[in-house]
Amino acid sequence: MVHKKAAFFGRPVEKTDDWKDSAQKEDAIATELAASGLVDATEVQVAVDGDEARLTGEVYLREEIATAGNIALGVEGIARVRNALRARERSIQSKGKEADARAQTRTL
Repeated sequence: MVHKKAAFFGRPVEKTDDWKDSAQKEDAIATELAASGLVDATEVQVAVDGDEARLTGEVYLREEIATAGNIALGVEGIARVRNALRARERSIQSKGKEADARAQTRTL
């Protein structure tokens, strides 16, 4: 996973205190997902309405869906998560050794 400094049209993001509360929560969830190393969050979209987060998009493995939901619930101000994530692969067990090898190389 590549971590880039946040930028908007090439300029650093500044004054995040001026963002709406929901935008700050969305940013916090996205940051936690990316920093966790437990979820391939490159295709995950986050939307927040009040104290509810909605996760949409795709993760690599089915096991990452619950992990992403738990990470979102851990963000301050989030009480509920509507998890609409889909998995590209069904699971490590269902795909055998090949998927297991891919999963291990992603987490090293």
